[in-house]
Amino acid sequence: MLAALALLELLTRNLPAIGFGPGAPLAASLLGLFYGLSAWLVWRGLPPGRALSAVASLLYVLRPPLAAQVRAATRDPAFAGHFAR
Repeated sequence: MLAALALLELLTRNLPAIGFGPGAPLAASLLGLFYGLSAWLVWRGLPPGRALSAVASLLYVLRPPLAAQVRAATRDPAFAGHFAR
């Protein structure tokens, strides 16, 4: 992730229309950590993973076909059964 941020900074450094503030790397890192944590919790089958997965999937609301696939996957009995222990 840090390499991607460095590459993005390098490619957009001289473009006046595109600018990133000093908090951009921190925000991107925190978002990446959030997605990583939710994926790990889902993978382990822990109950908070299901809630964090729902929050993380809010991004797909802007793309209706993909959002429908995500909703269908999370409503699947196999997904719910993964969290039942």
